[in-house]
Amino acid sequence: MPRLSWTSIILLPLFGVVLLVTAYPVALIFLKSFALSRPGQPTVWGLQGWISAFGDRALLPVLANTFSLATVRIAITTVLALFFAWVVARTDTPFKGAIEFALWLGFFLPLLPMTMGWILLLDSHYGLLNKALVKVLNLSAAPFNVFSYWGIIWCHLAFSTSVRFLLLTPAFRAMDAVLEEAAQVSGSTTLGTLLRITIPVLAPAVLASTALGFIKSLESFEIELVLGVPAGIYVLPTRIYDFLHWEPPLYGRATALSSVFLVVIFALVWLQRLMLGARQYTTVTGRGYLVRPLALGAWRWVTFAICVLFIAVMILLPLGTLVMGTFMEVFGFFDLAKVWTARHWNAAFHDPTFLRSLWNTLTLGLGASILGTLFYLSVSYCIARTRLPGRKLIDLLSWLPWALPGVLISLAMLWAVLGSGGVLKPLYGTVSLLILAIIVKEMPLGSQIIKAGVLQLSKELEEASDTSGASWLTTFRRILIPLLTPTLSAVAIITFISAVREIPAVVFLSTNQSRTISLLMLDSIAEANMERAAIIGLFIVFLVLVLLLLARLVGSGLRP
Repeated sequence: MPRLSWTSIILLPLFGVVLLVTAYPVALIFLKSFALSRPGQPTVWGLQGWISAFGDRALLPVLANTFSLATVRIAITTVLALFFAWVVARTDTPFKGAIEFALWLGFFLPLLPMTMGWILLLDSHYGLLNKALVKVLNLSAAPFNVFSYWGIIWCHLAFSTSVRFLLLTPAFRAMDAVLEEAAQVSGSTTLGTLLRITIPVLAPAVLASTALGFIKSLESFEIELVLGVPAGIYVLPTRIYDFLHWEPPLYGRATALSSVFLVVIFALVWLQRLMLGARQYTTVTGRGYLVRPLALGAWRWVTFAICVLFIAVMILLPLGTLVMGTFMEVFGFFDLAKVWTARHWNAAFHDPTFLRSLWNTLTLGLGASILGTLFYLSVSYCIARTRLPGRKLIDLLSWLPWALPGVLISLAMLWAVLGSGGVLKPLYGTVSLLILAIIVKEMPLGSQIIKAGVLQLSKELEEASDTSGASWLTTFRRILIPLLTPTLSAVAIITFISAVREIPAVVFLSTNQSRTISLLMLDSIAEANMERAAIIGLFIVFLVLVLLLLARLVGSGLRP
């Protein structure tokens, strides 16, 4: 057993904290699925929750919708993400930096405001694009309906493709170009090299991004709630949401259905390992490493045009339409005598509910970014710089929240708080609990980014400081923190962005007094107050863009 230093002893409680905020809520979800009593009441055990949940005739269509939507979305976005990652990382396509930044933007832009833009374009009754097509093509009915199965998939494409793109691009960049050049010397075409060499060699990255993308698809909540429920299309997250909003709430059914997520997650991990097996995928060796863009000739303008078309249609078009929608007298009605007005903006900024939600959001963002960054730094330092027993388990647990749907994190924390008696129950309905939820949800991204930054710093710096007589705390404060400041700033901003846009991870934890602007936007859509929802959505987008600009100004070492 390795000898424990004072540093390790100080950080030892960190193991318990990570275990408490990751594994405990997940285990509690499964355990409480067998409880017949409500949170805070004496526990009565039984199988009624499972029997009711899985004996419901509506469950099969719900499961079919959930996995069908996820599978179709993964199939489409895999092709798109592979293409964009290949274009940016392996070819000489012009303006690759701008393309990459735009796809990063697709990742950070919140889903709900972008969906509002698509509603204004593709609603079957008043959608601007539908009305134009009906008039130009002399159609008898609108060709598109955003409140449909394919409408849900369409509104997910920009975000889902961007997520997969961000996961695949580093792997494409790390691949030795010699492999592709050898294939072309052997007579392979560019497309043949991509399909027979590049993608098969990058199978681990493709499978990992597919597994994570599938989980992210299963957890999707906002778009399915806004577009799916009116069309009678329910998925597991919206069904769980319904169970918890009935009176009385059906906690047993909700937790039993949540266990489906756990089974799927473990199955995906097992399937990934089974498919990879003992095959070798080494692409970087000690004999040299060559990264050379593939010359596409005149085709580089074709790849550029495809990228620009995707960015313009999937990101810029709904965003521009959302801006227009905030100035409409009645959202979606272009035939009124008075179409445009600014009165909704004036009403929004004089609405005490909006102002309170904005204050809650800013408090949530600041609290989560500051406390979360400090927590992620502690976790990362523990993993990368100490010999603490169990640090590999901490590293594994730090990934767990990203492998869980946001609604499951929210439900798990709800059970943990309400079932704690008088210890944590006062936290329910406070911004402090929302801060904790955001910190837990963003732990994988925050801790892994900082860990990468710590590993880039040579241990010689700390050893030199120690030799000079400085204490560990002084070295940490005067050496590591200044060198990691750009990385820490980037993580803090990313966490703030997550707090501004997040809905699933906090949806079960807030009350009227702790609603964020994202939740207020969801409430406004449910109340059919689309004008206020559009304004709130655009305000969220504005906050996100300002924070992204700030991230680029402080410099982070993150791409792009």
